[in-house]
Amino acid sequence: MEVPNRSQGRPRLIRLTIDRYNLIVLCSFILISLACLWPALANGRSGYQPGSLDRPVSRTVQVQSQPAASAVPDFGPDGLKDLTAQQKKKLFSGKVVLVSSHQGAPEGQTIISAALIFEVPAEKAWAILSDTEDQAEYLEEIEDLKIIEQGANYNRTFFVVRIMGQKVRYTVIHHFRPDKLYFWWELDPAEPRDLKQLYGFWKLHRLDEQRTVARYGSLVRPAFPVPAFIRDWLYKANLRSSLEKVKKYVATKAQG
Repeated sequence: MEVPNRSQGRPRLIRLTIDRYNLIVLCSFILISLACLWPALANGRSGYQPGSLDRPVSRTVQVQSQPAASAVPDFGPDGLKDLTAQQKKKLFSGKVVLVSSHQGAPEGQTIISAALIFEVPAEKAWAILSDTEDQAEYLEEIEDLKIIEQGANYNRTFFVVRIMGQKVRYTVIHHFRPDKLYFWWELDPAEPRDLKQLYGFWKLHRLDEQRTVARYGSLVRPAFPVPAFIRDWLYKANLRSSLEKVKKYVATKAQG
C-alpha cells in the first residue's frame, strides 16, 4: 500500500506483511471496538426505543410462506449430498461438519451450512427440534422467548438474545413441514427488531432406524453495520459449539 512520507514531502511504498498472528490481533481489536460501539449503534438503529416494552403486543396475522424459502432443499435421499469423502468421515465420527452449500438459501443469499448426525430416530429428532419453545434450554445466549401466536403449520416467537453484553430483540416466524421433516424460520417483518435479516432451517433425513442425518443452514445480519468477514468469522466460530449443544440436548431429551 502507498503511505505518504510526510517528512520528505513525497510518497514512498511500504510493503506490509500481515501474518496469522497479526490478523488475529487485528480481528480482536475490531471485535473489541464493536463491543464498545454496540450500545450506540443499537440505540441508533434498533427498532426498539428506550423505555419500550420488552415484548411486542400479541396479534393475529395471516402468515404465508414465500415460495423461494418454503421449497424443501435437496440434500439427496440420505442427506449426504454435496459432502466430500473427508466430510462424510468426520460426520460419521460424530463431529459437526461445516459445509459449503447454498441449498435452502433464499434467492440471491449466502447461508452458513452444517451437517451432523443425531443418534436418535428421525421422527423423534423432529419432535424435539420443532418444539421451538424449548430452545432456551440448550442455547444459553437466549434470555427469553415466548410463543405469541400458534397456527396449524407455523408459530410466531418473540426472542431476547444477549450478544456481546447487549440485548437483541426480534420476532421469528417458524414454518413447519412435518411430512418432509423440515422447518424454516424468518424475521417477522411486521414487528420491531434489532436485526436486519434472520433466516434458517433444519432438514432431517432417516439414515437408519436409530440415526438421523441433519442439515442446518442460517444467516444473521444485524441492523447496524458490521463488516461481512467479521460477521461470518464470528458466526462460524460459534456455530459449531452451538450445534454441539443442540446435538447433546436432542440425545438427552430422547432418552428422557
